[in-house]
Amino acid sequence: MKARANTIQKSRSKKKVGARALAKTAHASRYLTGVTVKVSPNLHWVFPFLRKAQQKMPNLRLPKYIRSYRPSHTRVMRVLGNAYFHNKVVVLATHTQTTYLDKKGRLKIGKVVRLPKSKILDTLAHEIAHLKYDDHGYEHDEYTRIIFKTFGLKERCPHCRGSGKIDTEPKP
Repeated sequence: MKARANTIQKSRSKKKVGARALAKTAHASRYLTGVTVKVSPNLHWVFPFLRKAQQKMPNLRLPKYIRSYRPSHTRVMRVLGNAYFHNKVVVLATHTQTTYLDKKGRLKIGKVVRLPKSKILDTLAHEIAHLKYDDHGYEHDEYTRIIFKTFGLKERCPHCRGSGKIDTEPKP
């Protein structure tokens, strides 16, 4: 009877987990993508972009850990990301605040709204560029643009909607 109980426990422990379930944990995602970065579960969708950037730029300095951040409802916070140089941690905001002026002219917080993925990736490229260039300068801006282009993100133009043609005649 004990032998049968041991085989049942062994068969339960060998349960296969899908790739999508593995991708939600930091260590498994690192294994699946080949990128040696730990990422919080809220930002697990960043891995394919980091892999593209690592393949196109092999000498790219990646952080050790990327963590998500959501601003509170009580305090005005305008920061979209931080880079900590001593331990190579990048903190990215996944949400932002809508603000308004009350009757007395004071700044108040309306809602906490989710940021689009393109804005989060732009912030990630900016913070990764800080790992190579500390100060904001021409080299830092150029390096940020290069990193963002390696992500391969394509957005439709709001004016031509991706066709490349803009109507010069106004609509009646």
